[in-house]
Amino acid sequence: MKIVLKEIYVGPCGSVVTLRLGDDAPSDKFLADLITSNPRAAKSLQTSMATITAVEAYHNERKFKRVAPGIYEIKVPGIRLYCFRDQIGDGKPMKLIVATNGGTKNTSKEQDSDIKKASKIREHYLSLKDRTDVTARYISIKP
Repeated sequence: MKIVLKEIYVGPCGSVVTLRLGDDAPSDKFLADLITSNPRAAKSLQTSMATITAVEAYHNERKFKRVAPGIYEIKVPGIRLYCFRDQIGDGKPMKLIVATNGGTKNTSKEQDSDIKKASKIREHYLSLKDRTDVTARYISIKP
């Protein structure tokens, strides 16, 4: 099994990364589709990421809301990007917001399904993270 964390936004107090577990990368697919189908929402999501990573302890229920134990949503009108917090690295750890999957704000049933999916992805990631038979790769957006 392989874990890949890919930076999509780097702020002064943290980074937002997408998560690939093996061949499964729902956040990458969601974001690629969003850029194509709704570039304005994608830009708004990027602005929210900038705000969230600008300060050490960000609290704004309108933009970054806890929706389940350990699961947050980055909110922009009509769009939700589900994520969780993590730290990696020895010494001074990197603070990450790990994007798991996304969805549109449709019905509460669809949102509940997206939140459950995010929770399962988080649990799977945490179970794999420290195993010796799992390789991990971090892809930085800086050259």
